[in-house]
Amino acid sequence: MITESSWRVFIKRSPATSTIIFAMVVIHVLTFVMGNGATDFETARQFGALQSNNKEWSEFPYLLTSTYQHIGGILHLATNVIAIIIISPFIERIFGTMKFVLLFNLCGIFGSLVTLLFTTDVTSSGASGAVFGLLGIYIALIVRQHPLLTREISYPILGITVVNIISTFLIPGISITGHLGGLLAGLLLGMWFHTSKTYLKEGFFGSFFKTAITTLVMFALLLIPQNIIKSHSFIDVANQIGLGDYVTGEKTVPLFNLHRDPLLNEVNWLIDQYNEKSVILYNGLIDNYNSGINQEDVTKQLSSIEEIMLELEENIDIINSHKPIDETEQLQSQLLSMNESLLDAADQAKKTLQSMDTKEGNLFLEKIEMVNEKYKSFNEMLESLREKYEY
Repeated sequence: MITESSWRVFIKRSPATSTIIFAMVVIHVLTFVMGNGATDFETARQFGALQSNNKEWSEFPYLLTSTYQHIGGILHLATNVIAIIIISPFIERIFGTMKFVLLFNLCGIFGSLVTLLFTTDVTSSGASGAVFGLLGIYIALIVRQHPLLTREISYPILGITVVNIISTFLIPGISITGHLGGLLAGLLLGMWFHTSKTYLKEGFFGSFFKTAITTLVMFALLLIPQNIIKSHSFIDVANQIGLGDYVTGEKTVPLFNLHRDPLLNEVNWLIDQYNEKSVILYNGLIDNYNSGINQEDVTKQLSSIEEIMLELEENIDIINSHKPIDETEQLQSQLLSMNESLLDAADQAKKTLQSMDTKEGNLFLEKIEMVNEKYKSFNEMLESLREKYEY
């Protein structure tokens, strides 16, 4: 039984671990307070989930944030929190706050990076990559024969590691890439990072600020590529190191795709098309129409609308050429119809701004209302599909 005094002792001895757990719990609660809950894909994305379809530098910050957000509900969070409570304290006490937080986050980042590199149509999050990284650090410490790592500690950890690796390949829905990536990162980092040969003690508030600052600095560093690397895309760099075909999905690693659920893949693909393309183009059309309707010179708005129309035509071709499965065929047809209606509305917006005719404007409003109805129907169909298959 865990008592109040034991919690206080745990927090006192493991302040960085406690801070990390606190952050995860707060983020989980916020998904319900400010969104539709952690089981909702859109809310999960808003709070940091990784989308492996976004093969751009802009996805890099999510390599870190996805470690702290737990998609799928309280069980996912609870499982990782329990694992962190068991595994982290020893590592924190021999590395110290800053090194421990750096190791924890790096393992999570590397697990997410492997997911970004070698999978497509995946929305993922959770601290399991970092947890596997901590297990990898334990193995490295065993190899290094750390003086504080007794048999009473090392034998159970080896057993836990073996069981978790086996579970990774047997239980559906688990991120093989995230787990193995984190484990490899932990092994390598654990062999390299210097440790203390005695237990380190740090005050809670000092450790809390070190944890927050270290994590924020790492997040800031992950923002750099999208703002600095302009001449080469993420895929360009992947091509240069021989991983381009894996990043684009032309090649796959069979080991990493054991748990792929075809229906979940299709749902994720449709959600990505909706969120990353259709909604953005819809908002862009409305913004350009509203800004141009009361201006004399609408050259800029007309040019933007024409670009939106070209992107919509491209989206329609992509959706048309994408082969659905039986369960998602109607949903994909609705997404296609929605984009076709939006293209029609964009054409009407262009005519309205060119003529500034009231009748043309009323026709545009009617067509936008039709788009809104199709958006609503798409979301209702998506929610119905999720409830039916418990996604």
